[in-house]
Amino acid sequence: MGVPKFYRWISERYPCLSQVLKEHQIPEFDNLYLDMNGIIHQCSHPNDDDVHFRISEDKIFANIFHYLEVLFRIIKPRKVFFMAVDGVAPRAKMNQQRGRRFRSAKEAEDKIKKALEKGETLPTEARFDSNCITPGTEFMARLNEHLKYFVNMKISTDKSWQGITVYLSGHETPGEGEHKIMEFIRSEKAKPHHDPNTRHCLYGLDADLIMLGLTSHEAHFALLREEVRFGGKKAQRVCAPEETTFHLLHLSLMREYIDYEFSPVKDKISFEYDIERIIDDWILMGFLVGNDFIPHLPHLHINHDALPLLYRTYMGILPELGGYINENGHLNLERFEKYLTRLSDFDREHFSEVFVDLKWLESKVGNKYLNEAAGIAAEEARKNKKKQKVSAQENSISLAALEKNEGEVTPKTTLEDEPEDDDLFETEFRQYKRTYYMTKMGVEVVSDAFLAEQAECYVQAIQWILHYYYHGVQSWSWYYPYHYAPYLSDIHNISELKIKFELGKPFMPFEQLLAVLPAASKDLLPKCYQHLMTSQDSPIIEYYPPDFKTDLNGKQQEWEAVVLIPFIDEKRLLQAMESCNKGLKEEEKRRNTHSACLMYWYDKDAEFQYLSPWPEKFPVIERCRTRFYLEEPHGTQKLYMGNAVPPTKVAYVGDKEQSMWVKEVQGISEQYQRRKGIIIHETSVIVYAQLLTGNRYQLNQNGEVYLEKQWSKQVLPFVYQTVVKDIKTFDSRFSSIKTLDDLFPPGSTAFMLGSPYYGCMGEVHDSHDVIPEGRIRVVFNIPCEPQLDTLIQNQHVNFAMKYSVKYNPAYILASRLGVSGYLVSRFTGSIFIGRGSKKNPHGDHKANVGLNLKFNKKNEEVPGYTKKVGNEWMYSSAVEQLLAEYLERVPELFNYVAKNSQEDICYEDDIWPGEDENGAEKVQEIVAWLKAHPVSALSRSSCDLQILDAAIVEKIEEEVEKCKVHSLVSL
Repeated sequence: MGVPKFYRWISERYPCLSQVLKEHQIPEFDNLYLDMNGIIHQCSHPNDDDVHFRISEDKIFANIFHYLEVLFRIIKPRKVFFMAVDGVAPRAKMNQQRGRRFRSAKEAEDKIKKALEKGETLPTEARFDSNCITPGTEFMARLNEHLKYFVNMKISTDKSWQGITVYLSGHETPGEGEHKIMEFIRSEKAKPHHDPNTRHCLYGLDADLIMLGLTSHEAHFALLREEVRFGGKKAQRVCAPEETTFHLLHLSLMREYIDYEFSPVKDKISFEYDIERIIDDWILMGFLVGNDFIPHLPHLHINHDALPLLYRTYMGILPELGGYINENGHLNLERFEKYLTRLSDFDREHFSEVFVDLKWLESKVGNKYLNEAAGIAAEEARKNKKKQKVSAQENSISLAALEKNEGEVTPKTTLEDEPEDDDLFETEFRQYKRTYYMTKMGVEVVSDAFLAEQAECYVQAIQWILHYYYHGVQSWSWYYPYHYAPYLSDIHNISELKIKFELGKPFMPFEQLLAVLPAASKDLLPKCYQHLMTSQDSPIIEYYPPDFKTDLNGKQQEWEAVVLIPFIDEKRLLQAMESCNKGLKEEEKRRNTHSACLMYWYDKDAEFQYLSPWPEKFPVIERCRTRFYLEEPHGTQKLYMGNAVPPTKVAYVGDKEQSMWVKEVQGISEQYQRRKGIIIHETSVIVYAQLLTGNRYQLNQNGEVYLEKQWSKQVLPFVYQTVVKDIKTFDSRFSSIKTLDDLFPPGSTAFMLGSPYYGCMGEVHDSHDVIPEGRIRVVFNIPCEPQLDTLIQNQHVNFAMKYSVKYNPAYILASRLGVSGYLVSRFTGSIFIGRGSKKNPHGDHKANVGLNLKFNKKNEEVPGYTKKVGNEWMYSSAVEQLLAEYLERVPELFNYVAKNSQEDICYEDDIWPGEDENGAEKVQEIVAWLKAHPVSALSRSSCDLQILDAAIVEKIEEEVEKCKVHSLVSL
C-alpha cells in the first residue's frame, strides 16, 4: 500500500520521471524483480465494485502465468528473475493488514446487501474472498505449487528462460515481497565480485518502492508499473497485460530531481554536500507523512502540501545541523529533534487559522471561551501569572517609585487586564491538542509522562522503519501501539533516547491468519481455530468485532480512514491457539511452516517428469530440465552459489523435515526387514547416493581405451550402517580391451548412435590407417527414407484439396438436405425411441437410432465424419450422404423430431400413430440398418487430437513401401 497519494505527487512534481514503455525502446536490464501480490490481486479480483463478478481458480492461475510471461517478455532480464510473494509480515505491518482485511470484508458485505435490496440476482457460486491472499491459506499453498510448476515449465521449454537464474520466494518465506527483494539486492552487493553497473528493474504497485529502490543507492534502478490515471471516475483495472500501458520510472532520474530540488543548500552548509546522504534524508521525510507502519502526523497531508513544507523546513535547518539526519538507516537523534522543533511551527500555523475562527465566533456569541475546558485552563494560567508578577514587584528595588497615587504605582492595569492574545493562543492551542488526545486516544489525563511516551514511541517507530528499509527486520514483534500519531510540537526531548529492538521471530502462518482476518473470513483458517473468532466463550473474541467504526482523521477517501479495531495481544493469541493446535490435520501442519527461497536454473543434462499440480487444467512436463536449490537457514535470504559450501551444522529441524526423516528411515527399515530379513536397528545417518548403472568406453589422448562409470540420475537414500565402503569389482570380459582395435575388430557389427544415420547397422572394416587418429572405418547400410517432403509441402494446398476430408458447419448440410440445422445436430448424435407412447409407455427399454458421430460429454469425434472446431461441430460430405439416405428411409421420424424438439425421448406410437402402423417393427428396421452400415464400426478419437485423414495415411504408406525395395551403402 505504501504512502497514499505519494506517487501522484511525485509524478506531478517531476513530470519527466515516468517513461511510457514502447516496444524496441526498452533499456537492457540484468535483473528483474516482481512484487507478486499486486499481480495476484489484479488477476483474481480486478473490480471489487462488481458484486456479480466470479472467477474460477484455474482461470486465476492461468491469468497469473500469462501476466508473468508478458512482464518477462517486456523486460527480458539477462541474469536474474526474482519473484517474491508476501510471506508472514512483521507485527508492525500486520496491524495495517488487519485493518485493511476487516474493511474489505465489511465493504463486500455492504455491496452485496445493497445489490440484493435493489432486486439484483447474484450468481450462486461463492465469490472470491481477496482475504485468502494471505500466507497460510489453502489458496496460497495451491498457488505456490502452481508457481513452482510454472517456473519448471518455462525453464524447460522456453529458451529465453534458460540462460538466467530464477528465484521464487513464496508465501512460506517470511517477509514482505518487496523487502525480500531488497534483502537479496543487499546480499548481492555485499559479495566481493558484485558488478556495480548491474541494471535493476523492480515491478510493483506500491509507491514506497520508490523509497526502497533509492535506499539501495544503485546507479541503474528502474520501477515498472501499470499506468495510473489521476482524476475523473475510477476506472476498472484492466486484467489483460496486452491491454495495459506500462510505465518505467527511472530512479537515476529521480536522484537528479532530488539533487536539483535541494541544490539551494549547497552553498549554505559548512560540511560536504553528498547527494547520497540528501537522498537518505529525503526518504526519512517521506516517512513523516504516514505509511504502512505508523499513522500520519496530525493535519500533515500530502494533498495539503505537506511534502513542500517538509522540504522547505529541511533546507532551512540543514545549515544549522552540522550534518545529515539519516545516517545510512540510523537516526541522529540530536539533529532529528532540531528538525522536528523547526517543523513544529506548522502545528501553530495550522491552529492559528482555527484560532482566528474561534475569536470571530467569540465576538458573535459573547463567550470568551468557546471551549469550557480551555476557559478553566486559561483562568488557572492567568492566576499563576498574576502571582508571579506580584512577587516580582515586591522584590523589586524600585520601591521609590511608590509615590502619592497608589493607583499609578501598583501595576493594576497589568494584573486586572485580560490575558494577552499570545497567552490565550497558547492556552487554546494546548487544550486543542489535549482534546485530540482525549477524544482520539481515549486518555483521561494528558500528562507530561503521556506526551513523553508518545514522543518516544513515534521516534522509535521512525527508527524501526529506517532499519527495515536499510538493513531488514530488526524486530519481528515490535509495532506502533496507537491508531494516531502525536502532534509535532509534542515530540521533543528525544536526543538522549536509547532505542533498542529485540529481534524475536516471525509469526507462523496460522498465527498471522488469526491475527489479521475478520470473522467473515473464518473459513480460510483450519476448522480447529474458527470458533476462536465466533464463539462467545473464546478468550480472544473481543478482537473480532462484527461491527466497527472508521475515522477519516483529516483524509478524504474512505480507504484512507483509520479502522478502529483493537490491536491483537500476541501472548493471548498464542495461548488461545495452543489448545487448538492438536486438532490440526497433517496437511494443515505442513502448511503452517516456514520455508526458504528457491533458486532454479536450467540443466541440459537433467531430464525428468514433473507432475502437474492440476492435471485436468495444466499438462505434465514430460522432459523437465530444471535444477533448484533451497536456501538455508529458514527465514533468511542468504544464498550459497558457485563453489560456496552451505553450512552443514543442523541448527533447526522443523516438523516438515522431521516428518520426512521419520518416513525415510521407516521405509528403509521395513524394506530391509521384510525383503532381506535384516534388522538395521537405530539409524542416525542417511546417505544419499546415485547407483552405478553401467560403464562406457572412452578414448584418451594417447589412443588408449578405458571404462568410465555411468551413474543413475535418481538420488536414493541409504542408511549409513548398511553402506560398505571401498568395494573393488572386476569383470574379466573387459580385461583384454586396451585399444580401439580390440574394441572394434574387423568384421564385427556396429550400430550408429549419432546423426545423421542414427540406428543404422554396419560392419567394421580394416582401420589400421585411421586408428592412430582415434577413428575406425565402418560401412553402414543406409535404408532409403520415404520422400514425404512433397506430401508435407502440399498438405495445405493441392494435396489437401485432393485427399483431405472437407468439413462444413451444420447449416450448410441442412440447406443441402432441406432440413433444419437442429435436425443435423440431433441425428448425428443420439436419439432414443421408447416403446408405447408418451402417455402410456411400455417399460423402460429405449432404442438408440442416432448416428452416434459425436460425443460432447466425452469430447470425442469420428474422424472422416465429424470434427469439433472450438465449440462448433463440423460435418463431412460422408455425413451428408448418410443423412440423405436416412431421411429417404424414415421421413416421418425426421418430421416428428422437428415438431417435438423439446422432447428428449420419442415414442413409437407417437411417431407412427396409425392402427396399421407397427412402430416397433420400424424401429427394429432402423436399428438393423444402422448396425449393418459401415459407420457403426468406425472408431472415435478425442477432439483434442490431430489425426491425419485416411487418404493421406494411404499415400504415406505407399511412399514407405517404395523405400523397402531400395538400400544405399555408404562409408
